[in-house]
This record gives sequence, C-alpha cells and structure tokens, in this order.
Amino acid sequence: MKFAGHTHQEFIEFQGDDLFDIKNYFWEFFQDGIRRKHFVYLNPLVTAPVSQVDAYDRYTDGIRRYLNFSSYNYLGYSVYPEVIQDVQETLAKYGTGAASAPLFSGYYDITKKLEDRIAAFKKKEAALVFPTGYSANVGVLSCILKPGDVAVLDILAHASIYDGARLAGATIKVFSHNSPRHLERVLKGLKTKRVMVCVEGVYSMDGDLAKLPQIVAVCKKYGAKILIDEAHATLIFGKHGRGVAEHFGVEDDIDISIGTFSKAFGAIGGFAVADHKLISFMRVSARSYIFSCAMAPHTAAGILKILDIYSKDKSQRDQLWENTKYMHTALRAAGLDIGATQSQVVPVFVGEEMRLREIGKRIYEKGLYTGIVTYPAVPTKRTRLRLSISAYHTKEQMDACAAILKSAFDDVPE
Repeated sequence: MKFAGHTHQEFIEFQGDDLFDIKNYFWEFFQDGIRRKHFVYLNPLVTAPVSQVDAYDRYTDGIRRYLNFSSYNYLGYSVYPEVIQDVQETLAKYGTGAASAPLFSGYYDITKKLEDRIAAFKKKEAALVFPTGYSANVGVLSCILKPGDVAVLDILAHASIYDGARLAGATIKVFSHNSPRHLERVLKGLKTKRVMVCVEGVYSMDGDLAKLPQIVAVCKKYGAKILIDEAHATLIFGKHGRGVAEHFGVEDDIDISIGTFSKAFGAIGGFAVADHKLISFMRVSARSYIFSCAMAPHTAAGILKILDIYSKDKSQRDQLWENTKYMHTALRAAGLDIGATQSQVVPVFVGEEMRLREIGKRIYEKGLYTGIVTYPAVPTKRTRLRLSISAYHTKEQMDACAAILKSAFDDVPE
C-alpha cells in the first residue's frame, strides 16, 4: 500500500474486521511520514516555552534551537521569577498534587481562593475550577444539557464544546461561522426553548472574534442561553482583560463564561463562571470535575500570583498587541493569507494537506517551531500553519519568521 497520498482523516474513519486492524495500516503511514520528514510533531522541548526554545530533532537525533511561534504563553507569565517562587513555596507546603477528586480531599483552601478571585475578576457570582480547559467545556455542557435539548454551535466552535454536547445526548445544530443571520434561521426553526448557543470569544484556529453584540441580540429574541469560551481572549481582550464579552460590553448578557489557565496564564486548568446557584449545581454534577483529580495547589498559587501582577501592570499585554500588529503587517507584506484574524492567534492558510506537509517540513528544517494544523482540527482542504504571537517576541524574530514562511511558500506553490 502506498501512503504518500493518504491523510490522517482516512485512518480516523477506518473500520476493519478487527478493532485493532487500524494499528498496522496507521503504523506504515506514520513511518512513511517520518521517512519523508513530514512528521514534525512531538519533538520534546528541553527549555521553557519562550520565544526561542531548544527541542529534540528526531531527524538529526540531537537538540536544536528554534524560533517558537507555537506556545500559548502569550504574556510570558510561566517564567516570571515571582510566579515560580510562589509555586515553589506552595509545592513545598502542599506537595506535588491535589491527590484526590475535589469532592473528597482534593479541594484546598488555595483552590477556593482561586475560585473566589476568578469570580471577582470576571464580575460573576461564582466560579468553578476544572483540571483543564477541555474538561471545563465538557463538564459544563454535559451536566446542563439533556437529551432533547439543543446545542446550537458556531460551526468552528472548539472540539470540547462539541464533545460536551455529545456527551449530554443533546441535539447539535450548527450555524455558519460568525453569522447572526444564519443563527436566527436555526433558532427560529426550533420547537424547544431549552437551547444553548455556544461560541468562542477568539476562535482558536482563525483568530477572529465572535460577533457578540449581534449574536446576543438574536439569542435574546428567541430566549436561548449563551455560553462563551474565552480561552484565547482572557487577559488579552477587554479593558480589564475579562475577554471579548467585556470588549463588546455584553458581559451581563452571557449566561456561562468558560476560560482556561493554559493560554495567557501560562499554566494549566480551566474555569466556568456563572451565577452562584448554577455553579453549585455544576460542582456536584459535572462529570469531568467530580471524576477527575483536582488542580494541584501549586498551580493555583501560580495563577493567583499572575492575577496579582496583571492587576497592577498590563505592560506585557500592551507589548503583545504591538507585536501582534507588527506580525500581521509583516505576514501580509510577504504575500501570505492570514484570513480575518484580529488577535494574537494568526493562521497562515495553506490549502491541501499534501502542500502543508511539504511546507511544514521546510519551515521545521529552517528552525521555525509553529503549529502545523490539519484534520481533525481543520478540514483537510483548509489546512494552515497557526502562529501564536507573544509579548516576548522581538521584531528581529518576527521578521525571521515571516522570511522563513515566505521562502517555504515560494518553494511549494499551489
């Protein structure tokens, strides 16, 4: 069997006579990708996720230096000395992990402090902290929605939103990306009032913003509840960093807001904020919360320190926006298609998967470490590179990134 023209989608959808038939076919596909130097994923980093990183290169069997445009460490907080100090002190006091589910002995004083602080930060009554951002969406949606309810999702909503609605057994309807008009057509045709509309603040693969004012107006008209995932927007958008809902002035119209600590906070974990009664129900009903080990206390300590820093000094956010605007201009000047991004999440559209493989191989060889995105994250004909801009990038590094990309795209024309 020849594997050069095959895609990952084919293997995800493969069904053989035996449940494990897939492993042999996929192994040959995987090895063929390595032989052609197309598989550039899972090369372990050996340094912190800053603007330049050292990582293992399987093709040279050694450590190489890369320009890092892949990390979510947008504001650089993961390496702040004062953050690390608080984490280390808390680690010495509480140990390496929570070591239990939150409803048993995994709920710590410092976790409660973080929940109270996040609720105050988001101007909501209460917050619930999850082990990951993924588990926040899965847990919230699967405990609120029931079979017969309808989840109306922007078609580009994150996989965790789809998975939460599926776990709930809800009916899933989609509307065209960022189209309030199509959303209205979908809501108008529903026969139930038990509806949750789910959007992202900043879309994680396109970098554009939800058209929240118009979407909120449509939801109000039809009595639909609204959930927004502010994963890539928290600490970045809005005067106080509360996200795109704050940016558009519609925070009071949002029923449930989801966030993550793995992006601009540079940590790990997720959260949901809503009214106190709803959060109380989620605390004993969200399966990804009650059946997962709780957030480690030292992680909570680091996040609390970051909130302290951010409340007093937003210069890192200012620098991020300066870098983001610079990078948008540089990439467009290089003739690259970055779509309608309005944020630090910058797609560089490629097209067909086979072209992506060759471009990915070239930029990796030239020392650029970035997201090389194909199915199942995006359709196989809408592949892209995804750049994550940080406050730590210098203009020289951004210029070098744009030059590497232009060279690779020129080498592999459509």
